[in-house]
Amino acid sequence: MFLAKCEGENFFNAITGLCRAIAYMCTIACVNSLGWITLMSFNRYIFICHHKYYNSIFKKPTCIAMCSGLYLIGLTLILLNLAGIGDHSFDRKSLECIWDRMATYYYTVAFSVVLVWFPVAITGIFYLNIFITVQRSTKRISEVTTSYHNRKSIRLARTLFMIYVIFSLCWIPYALIIVIDKNDTFTFEPHLVLTAFGHLHPSINWLIYYFTNKNFEHAFNELVKLDRLFHCFNLNRKEESSELSRNFSDAVMKPSAIKSVIE
Repeated sequence: MFLAKCEGENFFNAITGLCRAIAYMCTIACVNSLGWITLMSFNRYIFICHHKYYNSIFKKPTCIAMCSGLYLIGLTLILLNLAGIGDHSFDRKSLECIWDRMATYYYTVAFSVVLVWFPVAITGIFYLNIFITVQRSTKRISEVTTSYHNRKSIRLARTLFMIYVIFSLCWIPYALIIVIDKNDTFTFEPHLVLTAFGHLHPSINWLIYYFTNKNFEHAFNELVKLDRLFHCFNLNRKEESSELSRNFSDAVMKPSAIKSVIE
């Protein structure tokens, strides 16, 4: 995407089929990325609200079928192009190789529903049911929190809910603009910003995991040593705060020093 925005349409036109191939992969990847949020929320919903069915539903063949289904949905959106429905090309307003929002309007609406509105609605329903189930009975809460596995499941559900919120904030504006701008009358700036903002969503997920999942934080720190950076930053802040406090104390004890502290 960065290359497309820097080099422009001519770069991709120089290699036949390159832009379309990238757009195809983008479609499949986006459907899988956003679909996974829905499947993970479904997983937590069954585990917390209908635990007795969890092992019978989430067997290995079922999980493989769910994953394959996401690829199939993405592939279907691409194969519809062969029937003259929609297309994939370089978008001159978002400045990237992506599906052609102007080729077929009802395909654009369907794309918006499949890519954004369906995951947002279904995932929201799952998390709402999780919230209602946990809050309905204090006894149920006590039973859940006394089990290590259930506590772990609820923490994971909270993490996934945060990812869901970020996903909604990033992708809903994009889903709106591609439907509203039916006649392609908007300037390129809104399309460029909202498309980039939507694709920012996966880049934020790791931060959510880092600050909400201790196992992920530990494993990540083993690789990147990010905790050392935060530790140094906190030390610097503490030193600056201590120095400011000492200067302020000196100024209070010695009124003549107030001027020097301010300066």
